[in-house]
Order: sequence, then C-alpha cells, then structure tokens
Amino acid sequence: MPPKNALSNLIELASNVADAYTTALYAADLEQGTLTLRSHLTLSSHLKTDAVFTIGEGFLGDVAMSQEPRIEDFAGTDAAPLEWYTKMENIKGLMVVPVVRKELEGILVVDSKENYSFTPKLQKLIAGFADQMGWYLSLEKKNSNWIDGEPSDFQQMMKWCRFLGDAPHRKALSERFLHIPKSLIHCDATAVVWFESEGTGRITHSKGWGQGLKALTIESGAGLCGACLDNGQPMLVRNTMNRSWTVFSDDEPPQTFGSLMVAPIASDKRMLGLVVCATREANGLKQPEMDKLTLMATLAASSLGQMNSTSPSSDLILGAGENTVPSSQYFAPIHIKAFEAEIIERNAPVSLISVRLRNAGSLFREKRRERSDMLLDQISMYLSGEISPLKLIMKHSDEGLIVLLISVNEQDAYELEESIQDALSRISFSLEGSPIQVDFDYGRSSFPSDGSDLEKLMDISWNRARHVEEQAHG
Repeated sequence: MPPKNALSNLIELASNVADAYTTALYAADLEQGTLTLRSHLTLSSHLKTDAVFTIGEGFLGDVAMSQEPRIEDFAGTDAAPLEWYTKMENIKGLMVVPVVRKELEGILVVDSKENYSFTPKLQKLIAGFADQMGWYLSLEKKNSNWIDGEPSDFQQMMKWCRFLGDAPHRKALSERFLHIPKSLIHCDATAVVWFESEGTGRITHSKGWGQGLKALTIESGAGLCGACLDNGQPMLVRNTMNRSWTVFSDDEPPQTFGSLMVAPIASDKRMLGLVVCATREANGLKQPEMDKLTLMATLAASSLGQMNSTSPSSDLILGAGENTVPSSQYFAPIHIKAFEAEIIERNAPVSLISVRLRNAGSLFREKRRERSDMLLDQISMYLSGEISPLKLIMKHSDEGLIVLLISVNEQDAYELEESIQDALSRISFSLEGSPIQVDFDYGRSSFPSDGSDLEKLMDISWNRARHVEEQAHG
C-alpha cells in the first residue's frame, strides 16, 4: 500500500473512533521549523488547508516543541479560537499528538463536536494511529530517494581517513579529529573522549565549546555521551529545537548548540572513546555527516590497535598478557551501513579476504572463546603489519577473520591474498606456551562484481573459504 493511501486510511480510522469533526496531520519540516498540512478529513469548510505554522509558536507549534500530547475539554466554557480554522467552530474537545519516529515527523490534530473529553482508551488508540503515521512519513523520505545534503568527495574522504590511520599515537589522533576538513564535516565544536581502564571517560581534546572541558567526566547514563557509551551506537540530534541538551556531564553549563552528534570509537570488546561534533545552526549535522564520522571513528579504532602492536617475530608467543590489544579493532556491525554509504555507494572498489581457521574445532576444544581470541588477536596484529592498503579487520565467529580492503580491486586483492597465504604459512604458532599447527582456508569477494551489500559480500567471502575445505574433502 503506498504511503499516501496508508496515511489517508489512518486519518479515516482515527476520525471514526473519535467522532471527529476534523482529523488533520501536519508534517514537520525541521530544517525550516514549520508545520504544513499533509493529510486530513474534515466536515468543516473553514479549515486552513494552505496554512504554515511555526514550530514553537501557537497551539500546534507548542506541541511540536514540547513533543508532549495536549488535550482540551471545552465543556461549560466558551471554545477558544483554533488556529487551524478561518472562523470559530463549536468544538467541544480536542487532542493534539506529536507524531514521532526517530525524530519529530509531524503533529496529529483530532477535534470533535461530540466528545467533551478523550478517555484513556481513546487517547491510547489515537496515539497508536499517530505512531503508524510517523512510520509512513519516515518511509516517504526514504522511498522518494531523498538526499539530505550533497555527497562528499570520495577521494578527499579516503585521503583524510589515511591521515587518521597514520597517526603515530593517541594524542596525535585526537588532535587530527579536531581538524576535520569543513568540506567533509562542517562543525563549530569538536571534542574527543577516551575511556581509561576503570571505565571513566575524560575529554582530552576539544575546541569551540566556549569553555574548558577537561575537568568533566563521562559516565554511563549522563547526557548524549553517556547514552552513546551505554548502547554503543552513533547518535544524532539533527535539531535540538533550542532545548537545553546535556552533552558530556550534568556538571557542564547549558549548551546552546542547534545540532549534535557522537560516534563511538569501539571494538567488540570495549568502548575506547568517543568523538563529538556540534553546530550552532539547527540541522547543521545530518545523516551523511553521521556516516562520515562513524567511518572515521571505526578507522580510529583500527589505528589505535596498530599503535599498541609490535611486529611479531617468526615464532609468535600467543596470550602474552591481558593488555594485548588487537592490531586492528574488530569492525562493529553497527558501522556496516555507514561504510556502505561512504564507500560502496561512491563506486570505489572494495575487496574482502576471509582467513578461516580450518582446524578451529581441534584447536579450541576447551576454553574456545578465550583461546580463539588469543590466536585471532595475534593474527590480526600480524596482518596489520603486512597489509599496506587502508583496511579493517573483522572477527567472524571464533573461526577466523575477514579483511576488508578499501580501494583495492579484484586483481590486487588476488595478489594480496597470495602474499598473506605465504606469510602465514611461514609462522610457527604456539598457544599458552605449547606449539600448535594452524591450517588456513581463504576466500575472496569484491564490489562491484559480487554485489553491493556489504553483509552479503562478507558471507560470500566466508562461504568461499568454507568451500575450499569442502573441495579438499571431496
């Protein structure tokens, strides 16, 4: 069912259950800060169908700003003039509900000359209709191929990512984040947070906030950063609607920024840090900016691993200590779509190489997860030193790794796979002090020849590595 028909049907249903005189859905334009009539059903000839209401002003604008429903009962009183009519209507009661998905999508107005009050059951029903309307409004944006902002220049993005990846130490990495080119992400303030071993977050580098931030600490549940810490997901507030937002800590002075975003620097083992950006202007940061920052943060995690690794000798002693850090932090699944948006959708070549432990079952009969992590972390360290192109290394279950190579075509990936096979075949592995024999299988996939969905490319690469074993056994 097309969204327009679905919205019309939802309007009709809401109108029927409420004995409504008018049911009207106003769509929100957060960039313009306005509400305009999207769909309606009315018995009045005086509805302002071409009116534009300002978020934050008037009856509708106040509900949009507060994002709290408002109910009015005019029983026994003179009905107030309502801004969506050109003349007075004898309205007995009304309910105005914010339509919200991930952000404000619009306002639903239901008024009636029959109902003096909206019962809790009726309120719940109308809120359910509003929720469905929010879903369809959000789908319309996606299905209409709506593009929020101009796409970034791919070559510049890759150049900047390489610059981040080449940072020699954490301080240099932090300083580079403070100087993201405005042509990639135009922001008025930036901050970098690092989490120490006890879990406390410290703001080591910042600019543009109008105050010193080093005395603040980032803790679970406090502000935008605390929320990102808790769920490990990038977070974007496109329009603060001039409301006061806590960004770092309850101890900070009120912030006056119009748009905020934060991306985690994380491995699948722990949160390493955060990068925070803000603009004074509402809607200054949108999904393309969020995708870019997410990709940068992912590569920062990879860079951190390389800073902490050392080149292994020909005889790797595995499980050398609890503080061992993988040379390339495992690529978190939450970043996959951001990667597709910034790399694959720009038509740059991408290749994946799966490195699978053929004899994982016999190697990890006991302490499977612990021993697998020991071995895969050290293999990851070694591969990071051997592979020069920009890359990310992902853990795949307990049986191996997938190396994702940026701007590497099929032929180059084939040659690189051969060099990896040769290098790993010459290493003598040991686990917990005992020599072990490690057998590998390999598989490749590439964009665009094998498809454009990154998760499918990962599956293809991994399945080809498994197929090698199947062929070996006839």
